[in-house]
Amino acid sequence: MMAVGDQAGRRRLLFFSGLGAALVAVLWGMLGPHNGAFWRVPGVLKERVATALMAQGFPGLDVEMVGQRVVLRGIVEDEADIAAAREAALHAAGGGGRWSGGVTSVNTAALHVGNIERPFAWSVRRESSRVVLSGAVPSENARVDLMSAASQAFGTLEAVDDMHVAGGAASPLFSEVAREAVRAVADLNTGEARIIDGQIVVIGDGGQAGVNAVRQALAEPPAPFRSRLAITIDGLDVDHPELQGLNLSDGDAETCERAFDRLMERNVITFAEGSAALAPGSRDVLNALASVALRCDRFSIEVAGHTDNTGDRTSNMDLSRRRADTVAAYLAGQGVARARLTAHGYGPDRPRSSNATPAGQAANRRIEFYVSS
Repeated sequence: MMAVGDQAGRRRLLFFSGLGAALVAVLWGMLGPHNGAFWRVPGVLKERVATALMAQGFPGLDVEMVGQRVVLRGIVEDEADIAAAREAALHAAGGGGRWSGGVTSVNTAALHVGNIERPFAWSVRRESSRVVLSGAVPSENARVDLMSAASQAFGTLEAVDDMHVAGGAASPLFSEVAREAVRAVADLNTGEARIIDGQIVVIGDGGQAGVNAVRQALAEPPAPFRSRLAITIDGLDVDHPELQGLNLSDGDAETCERAFDRLMERNVITFAEGSAALAPGSRDVLNALASVALRCDRFSIEVAGHTDNTGDRTSNMDLSRRRADTVAAYLAGQGVARARLTAHGYGPDRPRSSNATPAGQAANRRIEFYVSS
């Protein structure tokens, strides 16, 4: 028979064992490596708030988390948008509340009605003795943050602020992505980074270690951003060996036009028959052309469309222009400066070969690139 004292001791043991297990469970819930841990709550909430704002049509706002409280900054189109953005953030993680892990409050004091820019364009450019940050940012807070990032990343170089606040950024994560772009340019010997809506572009030259760092940092940016890197390694374009020997960073307009010609010697941009719709097989050559255009858009770049002489001349003129427009739009979508791009259609007026044979007609259906200062 078990003694009364033994029973009491056993009950105490079970009680304290259960209490210890409960305490471990509580500590695991608070500190464990999962999204419900209190130390991860602000980061998780920020992602959910950013997603909710984008879904409601407010991608250009800055989001800051202070514990479970949200601070929104930026520009909206009208007063009603301020209340709508507040509601979207407040309910981004359900009903809210401290113990349910949701948003407890939303501060909209730094939301203002103002100018929305489309496209939303920003850049950081490294020069000989300074680094210049220019274009649109979503808030004054972002502006200060990026200037601080530039000062830290570039050390002794003077950081020049040529930025302005506007609405229209592609994501609440704009500032984080722009900071990565600043650090990417700092890893290179020469270069520039641009963010145009959701397109991130880095142009420049660096050593192998610096280029590897840039590729690793920007290989998979957060949605909706996508990246294009037009970077050489110690002056060599390892991705496009046909361009070796051409200095596109410092070369003249003729050098850049020669680069386009080399790419087009063995490649053809194809379209659906009788249409300006790009054929899927043209993507690789278009991406290679974008790499050249990005490094050469300090010059004016004309995209010229040509056709054979089959059919009506007026229709051919229109088709050649529309195809040139399509290619120019693709390059602009990859981050090439739109102001430097023009598109013209020459129809059948500038044949490269005789139209007397099918081979000659095929050679005359083409896109060319003319570069001028």
